[in-house]
Amino acid sequence: MNWDDLHVLAVLEREGSLAGAARALGVNHATVSRRIGALEKALGHALVHRLARSTPLTEKGIEIAAIAREMESGAQRIERISHAAQGTLTGRVRLTAPPVLVSEIIIPALRVLRSEHPGLQIVLSANSHIASLDSGQADLAVRMVEPQGRQNIIRRIGSVEFALYATPEIARLPPQQWRFIAFDETLAHVPQQRWLEEFAGDRPLDLLTGDFHSQFAAAKAGLGVALLPSIMATPCKELVRVIAKQPEARPVWMVIHADLKHAPAVRAVADMLATAFE
Repeated sequence: MNWDDLHVLAVLEREGSLAGAARALGVNHATVSRRIGALEKALGHALVHRLARSTPLTEKGIEIAAIAREMESGAQRIERISHAAQGTLTGRVRLTAPPVLVSEIIIPALRVLRSEHPGLQIVLSANSHIASLDSGQADLAVRMVEPQGRQNIIRRIGSVEFALYATPEIARLPPQQWRFIAFDETLAHVPQQRWLEEFAGDRPLDLLTGDFHSQFAAAKAGLGVALLPSIMATPCKELVRVIAKQPEARPVWMVIHADLKHAPAVRAVADMLATAFE
C-alpha cells in the first residue's frame, strides 16, 4: 500500500469530488482516480461511489479516510516542528493574504526583507478565501476577518480604510446620477459592500466584480463610482475621492500557527508584516 494514496483519499473526502481533489492536490482528474483505484485494490474494498457530479465515500471509505486524516495531521505537525527547529534565516515561509494587501502593502515591503535575508524563500499566495494553517496551506496569514482557532497566534497589525473614488468627470456629475461599481454575489456579505448598498439606495450597482483590482480598473475607465481601499486609490492621479463620507475601517489581523511562533524565518516575516502595516 502506498501511504501517499491515503493522503489522496483524505483530500477527496474533504473536497467531495475527483475534480475538487485534483485542484487541491495540483494534479489532474485522472491521477486522483488512478490513486484511489490503486488504494482500493491494495485494501480489497471499494472506497468511493463514482457518480456523475460527485464522488462520495463508501462506509469503508469514510472509516479509512478518518484514519488518513489523523496521519495527515501528524505529518503536518512533524513538518511544522521541523520548520520551527531551523535556527537560521533560510528555508521557505508560506504566506497568504487578500490580493489587495499583497499588491499594495506586502510586496513593496518584501524588498527590505529579501535584502536582509537572501536565503529566505517566500511562497506568497494572494487569495480572498481563508487558508487553513492547521492543514499546512500556510505558515502565516493576513486576514481582514477576525481569525478563530486555539492553535493560532493572533495579532491585530493595522486597519484598511475605504472611500468612494471616481474619475473627475464622474465626480462632477450630480450625486443622484452616480452609478456604482460593486462586488458580485461571492462577496456580497463583506461590510463595505453592505455599506455601499445602503449608501447607493435606489441608484444602480450596475458593474459587479469579484475583486478590488477589477473595481479599481473599472473606476479608472470611468465606469462609475467604486468603494476602494484608500491605500490603492489615493495615489492614483486618475481618480479623486468623491465624498467625505466613508465606512468604518476594517481591521487587519496576522495569524501564525502556534507550532511556528519561535521559528526564526517565520518571526522575520511576521516582523516585516507588522512594520509594513504600521
